[in-house]
Amino acid sequence: MGGKIMTENLTCEFQPKQPTTVTQSTVTIDKRFSTNELPVEAGRYRLILGRFCPWATQVAIEIDYLGLDQVISKGVIYPLRRNGIQTDWWFGERDDFADPVLKTTRLSQNYQKALPSFEGRSSVPALVDIKTGKVVNNVTNTLLDELALKWGRYANEKQIEFFPQTRIGEFKTAAADILENINRLPGKITTVKSQAEYEKLVQIFFDHLAKFDQVLRQQKYLWGDKLTQLDVRLYVTLLRFDLVYYYQNKLSLHRLTDYPALWAYAKRLAQIPAFKNYTDFEDIKKHFYQQDDRPITTFERVIPLLDEQKWLS
Repeated sequence: MGGKIMTENLTCEFQPKQPTTVTQSTVTIDKRFSTNELPVEAGRYRLILGRFCPWATQVAIEIDYLGLDQVISKGVIYPLRRNGIQTDWWFGERDDFADPVLKTTRLSQNYQKALPSFEGRSSVPALVDIKTGKVVNNVTNTLLDELALKWGRYANEKQIEFFPQTRIGEFKTAAADILENINRLPGKITTVKSQAEYEKLVQIFFDHLAKFDQVLRQQKYLWGDKLTQLDVRLYVTLLRFDLVYYYQNKLSLHRLTDYPALWAYAKRLAQIPAFKNYTDFEDIKKHFYQQDDRPITTFERVIPLLDEQKWLS
């Protein structure tokens, strides 16, 4: 179940690499509850995430919002890479700090339990089977849908509205649109080879923000008056837009605050406990600017002073 190269995590990994860095692929592990490869069992799984990561925090927000945090535990990786090691994540600032449930100190150890020959880049989100210590799924899109659809017996009453079964085709199309043209675009734009390619992607991104701003002038959430998975998908990119993508990804045509309805919507979501739990400005800035645990000695690794308090106003 591993071996495919995964591109989602570009948005967590767009920082320029050192000339001597050896790039290793991120593998896909995609076992599912819907195919009976994985049993739906309370207390069986642990989601490993980074609070900085837009992919992992989508899954964490959904788990909390649906009340699945009572049956699926979570562990958090340290936001900074180790100096010179760009392929792994540690569970703490010290090398000997272990996840209290998995008893591993590095996420790669859980990937190696699943794939003994694993030598790639360990990535989050990573859903780990606590019984075996193996990573069983690391695909955000799969986890979002599988948890919403297959864990209903443990979810709260919000689950029915969160992934509506009426107009399901339209709903999935809207989710795919956000995935491709909002979530993936900040990573994709760092791979352009021409000015024209860059400008095309910029236009796509800001056209979508304008479209969502117009929708939110008429209704409370993207799908109407009830919060759905679409709002989780959009929120994680909005949160990092003014903080990171505006500067580092050259998505600088406008700011989030230039879209009144979209900005008000993002601030409103940030006050919902499940969203607020994973709105971590410090981890986001550390990861995207400082990058690793070396002392800060160059301008490009300085953590900027940004006005995060405006999210609370």
